[in-house]
Amino acid sequence: MRRSDDQFRRLQWGVVGTIGVAGLSLLIWGRAGMVAAAAFGGVATGLQLLAARAMARTGIPAELDHLKVYAIGVVLRMSGVAVLGLAVALDRSAFPPLPSSLGYLGTILPLLYLETRLGR
Repeated sequence: MRRSDDQFRRLQWGVVGTIGVAGLSLLIWGRAGMVAAAAFGGVATGLQLLAARAMARTGIPAELDHLKVYAIGVVLRMSGVAVLGLAVALDRSAFPPLPSSLGYLGTILPLLYLETRLGR
């Protein structure tokens, strides 16, 4: 499979994950929760696409012998956690902690699972 096909699969999984967590958040927390979950689902999807692209640009396969490649992905994904914390701290009414966290984690975790499947 080509890299563009892999990126499209990541995007598909990210959109489906974002819609799923946004729908769940709508049921539990209402409209404000849905918006926060959708926003951070989008952040998670964008960071996953960026991490995959950055890791591919190194030209080094993502294997245990090449931890530098993993470090790129980890730093980018952890920056999402930092953005989440900053958004919640600055405007708690727009970004309630639980729906925002569900949006980020509920999207990034399935994407990380997909990443292991694509690496085979």
